[in-house]
Amino acid sequence: LFMARRIAQENADELQALIHKRYKLRRSVLITSNRVIADWDAYLGDTALATTILDRLMHRSVLAEFQGRSYRLREAAGRLAKDLDND
Repeated sequence: LFMARRIAQENADELQALIHKRYKLRRSVLITSNRVIADWDAYLGDTALATTILDRLMHRSVLAEFQGRSYRLREAAGRLAKDLDND
């Protein structure tokens, strides 16, 4: 899971280098995360670095934002209800 916890500085630098290289080559990047964009600087540990990464990701991009309840939680609740009905 991308940015489940704070990313170490060396890994954030590697991510920035990767994003920059793909941006220069005009190559695709697909990222999924449950973190809102405003929180990225906290997880990358550096506002300037987060801005650099987001600038390249957001330029020429399509952002698909989903809101709602977790499908996993809904499925787990359904299984639990089914198990209780079978008892």
